[in-house]
Amino acid sequence: MDLLIEELSTQERYKFLSAVVIPRPVALVTSKDQSGLCNAAPFSFFNVFSEDPAIAILGIGAKSNGGSKDTLQNIRDTKEFVINMVDSSIIGAMHIASAELPSNESEIDYAGVTLVDSKTVGVQRIAEAPACLECELFQIIDLTERRALVLGRIKSIHIKDELLDPITKRIIPEKYSPIARLFGDHYAWLGERYTKAIPSVEEIHSLGLRAGEIKTDS
Repeated sequence: MDLLIEELSTQERYKFLSAVVIPRPVALVTSKDQSGLCNAAPFSFFNVFSEDPAIAILGIGAKSNGGSKDTLQNIRDTKEFVINMVDSSIIGAMHIASAELPSNESEIDYAGVTLVDSKTVGVQRIAEAPACLECELFQIIDLTERRALVLGRIKSIHIKDELLDPITKRIIPEKYSPIARLFGDHYAWLGERYTKAIPSVEEIHSLGLRAGEIKTDS
């Protein structure tokens, strides 16, 4: 089946694109309004796209009524936000924060998590999150009235001590399992991992690999 984007409705585009491009990490974003009220909201149109400068990108759509989401308005106003990664310790909080609460209420009051001060931005991070990216606004690209791309310059990374190898200073893969968004109401955890180094040109010339074939290092 071939699907031409211009022949699909906006909802159909979202349905197919979000179902095909999986898994996607979930950013539970904390931001604050001009009065200081904290907002928390999850976004799965999210990833990091550069290390120099260190840039994370959020794709933020409109509310169901067409209005601007609180997160986007807060970022426009304060120029700061925190991306809190989601694992099993805050999965319930992520689902609570998915609901569209009134702008004068904070999802944190219902989510059962703790806010603590960040190191480099005025927005607080979620203490229970396995990792947090403290960001200042780099750029907002307004694609349409209903969709914006938010580019955040990452100023600091907070990682739970138990996730780091004290010798190598690298994340321990077996201890870090962020949730992945699939499509609709479907999510997944990281499954079985494999290790495979990038093949050298010599290996490619001498061995080659058939499509779908992988020889893992063990």
